[in-house]
Amino acid sequence: MSVIQSAIQNPLLIDYLSGANNYTWLCFRNGEKKLLAKPISYLETKLPSFVRIHKTALINPNSVKKLEHPPRKKMAGAVHLESGVVLPVSRRRWSQVVDALQPNTILSDIDGLASDLVKKVPVATTTPIAAQQRSINLVTDDQQCASELKKILEMQWPFTLHILQQAAYLPELLHQLPEPEQPAFILLDARTSAPERLKALERLKEDNQLCRIPVILLVGQSDKLVISGYRQGANSVIAMPARNPQFVDTVERVCKFWLKTASLPVQMN
Repeated sequence: MSVIQSAIQNPLLIDYLSGANNYTWLCFRNGEKKLLAKPISYLETKLPSFVRIHKTALINPNSVKKLEHPPRKKMAGAVHLESGVVLPVSRRRWSQVVDALQPNTILSDIDGLASDLVKKVPVATTTPIAAQQRSINLVTDDQQCASELKKILEMQWPFTLHILQQAAYLPELLHQLPEPEQPAFILLDARTSAPERLKALERLKEDNQLCRIPVILLVGQSDKLVISGYRQGANSVIAMPARNPQFVDTVERVCKFWLKTASLPVQMN
């Protein structure tokens, strides 16, 4: 598999991309860098969830720590990444970047210029311990429902819902993430691509390090899949119609149970 294909299938591993003429530096969250013979505009079309902050920079929104408002008019703002990298935001892109990254970022209020933007960030009145600085991985082909679910859940808790379309490389992806960035739990939507999802579940539960992460399997209304899910070690199996119009509501209630009622494994630091 080429570097480009691997990156597209595993976007969580990418920190940001930096363009250089017809080449692009692919910067991973573990500090590794690779030079690709593709312009950044090409990679932008392959990574639709990423945010273009400058003509030479494309960032993973999940890597953003905070936004820094331009100190004065006609000056550029900046994005601070969790890795410590600081990248400039072009003046003409500032408004679009702010809209794209909220509510997942903290806006730095410099000289009071960003006070109106800070008010837009939702503040949770209570934060479950299990959800602090955590994330959830959702593997599904239903991208529209996944996007709606992401907005709803991230308004309620300070965690990020990572959406993936394939589960085949999920164990490898999780092994490359630092321990604090591993998900609180995983949702595998096996209403489609059931063999791939079940195989990923099996591999996760056979792994000595990853088996502690709870995995919730979403299946169609089939006794066979329910039984297979539990046999492969799923912590919970939820049966629903193949085209359930209440998908978002159902998964939201599942997430609430695991975040507010269930006891999750203690996160190692």
